[in-house]
Amino acid sequence: MEEITEYLLNKSRKKLNGALNTIAKRIVDKECSLFVGSGMSLNSNLPSWHQLLTPCADELEIPIHPYSDLFSLAQYYANCKSDSELRRIVNDQIDLLAKPTPLHDKLVMAGFKSIWTTNYDMLIEDSLRNDHIAFNTIISDSDLAKVSYEGRINVYKINGDTNNRNAMVLTQRDIESYTKTHQLFLTFLKKELVSNTFLFVGYSFTDRIILNCLCEIREYLNLPISNTTIHYAIMVVNGSEDQNSIYFAEDLKLRYGIECIFIKKEDLSNIVALLWKKIQTGKVFISGSYNTLSDEEEHFADSLSEHIVRNLYDNNYRISTGIGKRLGAFITGYANQYLITKGMTNISKFLSMRPFPFHLNLDENKKATYRMIMQHDCYAAIFMFGRSETTTKEGSYETTGHYSHGVYQEFEIAKESGRIIIPIGSTGYEAKVIWNEVKNNINEYPYLSKKIDVLGSEKNPERLSKIILSILEDNTKHHGIN
Repeated sequence: MEEITEYLLNKSRKKLNGALNTIAKRIVDKECSLFVGSGMSLNSNLPSWHQLLTPCADELEIPIHPYSDLFSLAQYYANCKSDSELRRIVNDQIDLLAKPTPLHDKLVMAGFKSIWTTNYDMLIEDSLRNDHIAFNTIISDSDLAKVSYEGRINVYKINGDTNNRNAMVLTQRDIESYTKTHQLFLTFLKKELVSNTFLFVGYSFTDRIILNCLCEIREYLNLPISNTTIHYAIMVVNGSEDQNSIYFAEDLKLRYGIECIFIKKEDLSNIVALLWKKIQTGKVFISGSYNTLSDEEEHFADSLSEHIVRNLYDNNYRISTGIGKRLGAFITGYANQYLITKGMTNISKFLSMRPFPFHLNLDENKKATYRMIMQHDCYAAIFMFGRSETTTKEGSYETTGHYSHGVYQEFEIAKESGRIIIPIGSTGYEAKVIWNEVKNNINEYPYLSKKIDVLGSEKNPERLSKIILSILEDNTKHHGIN
């Protein structure tokens, strides 16, 4: 048993990096869907599908094991007792107060086009809500009218949820009638299986819904499996794997185009963190703003913005910006001009515009949360200028020590998150404040040790943009998307 487990792990290690590179690229391209099975809920101490039905199995005196047909087991209980009693037992075991884990947060914030799940709990929705991500919950065919691909994540709950336990898919009868009761639902699923790469996490494929859909797609398209979309499944091992596990993984790959990545449970967080690094690599957050500048400084800001944007895009980087006052107009203007000129229609892939809601009276915690969201999927942060009218009203730099509290807060968030920080001190104001702090603690920023002085003195926009690019290139080559 242990030899087979080790064999599966060793085989998976060799293909892990390539798989994560592919998944990350598809996420960035908005062509990747997440599929969450009951294995993810175990991290929140919710029962597995096996555990939910253990009371039923005990009462029926049926032994339950890893390969048990659980839908048949549920059907037997419904036959012997009642369907309503089965649903009560299952529903009562789902802790509605269970909390999503950091792993849930990392996955839902990764940028998947949509999220599909067989889980009855609300952990995905809770995580999205906690992370301030707008979403639609799709449970039945009638909910499909709510599907939106602009600014929201669609959460498709294949088996229903605890909000309507009578509609939860539990028994063999439910599975057998699924194609009739969820026709449009399955049409949406098949469409995404054709166009998107799926990442399956915590899913065992025992309900056959996904595999049946993939089988129908292959037969309809009449294509060899090598010409269809490749999907990935992260499978957690427990040491009891046998020859059946090997055959099962081979079958998933050869007949359904699903590549299995076997891992230990304790490695899942690290793998998701590595995926996050690959998603972030190549995306740069630009922070900065100003209320007034001299004509000479404004010309510098204009030219520097143009050179930075052009150099980043010429080298396949993506840009995120909070559209800081005045400076944001330069960044987004040159970005849109570049992308339109190059014929790139998917502008949102290359430019994330997240304007700060100055019109709202936010408290300090909400301001910090919003600033975290602005740069959450970025690998590096560039700081330039930074002069706030609000900060100026509080007093001079000599009084407050800052020209822009907002830009400095974005620096603190970037530092705490471990991002590559590039302060262009030569632009002055808050960027100079940040530059001074970085220079005085240069051991914390070893990648800047040879470039920090020139970042504080260089005034030529073209040379500055090339220096910034060299800093990014030196870092991204270590864990970029190959």
